[in-house]
Amino acid sequence: MKVRCIGATGNLLSMRAGYPEDYQCESLEIGKILKVYSIGHWDNYMYYLLKVSHPDPDLDLDPVWFPYEWFEVIDHKIPDSWYFNFIGEPQSEQITTIFGYKEIVLNYEHHYGLMERDQKHLKLFYNLNSEEELPEMIKKHSNDSIE
Repeated sequence: MKVRCIGATGNLLSMRAGYPEDYQCESLEIGKILKVYSIGHWDNYMYYLLKVSHPDPDLDLDPVWFPYEWFEVIDHKIPDSWYFNFIGEPQSEQITTIFGYKEIVLNYEHHYGLMERDQKHLKLFYNLNSEEELPEMIKKHSNDSIE
């Protein structure tokens, strides 16, 4: 599944997204096509897990959840290897439903580790998703120790 960035400001988002109107995501480039690694829902709002590569190293991001309203879907094919999990209301403040690669869907520790930028989970993400498009990111994290 692939999406194209069509916006990067808070004023383009519904209030449910939770961003102030004057917010500007400088890491996103309008028109750039990105691979979707996961789709998650928090409080009935959808986010895409994306890896943003930016020419400016300070704006190059590890995987981040972005509001769906900043993107249009250009490749609707969901990978055959994706999983689904319904977490439900008791944990709805965290995440309600999630689609994506096995570890992000079935291992909440991995999901949380990515959000917290834990090196062990970043390295796992890059190792699992590195076949074609992310070899440089594996190199970036290859010297990080795994506990």
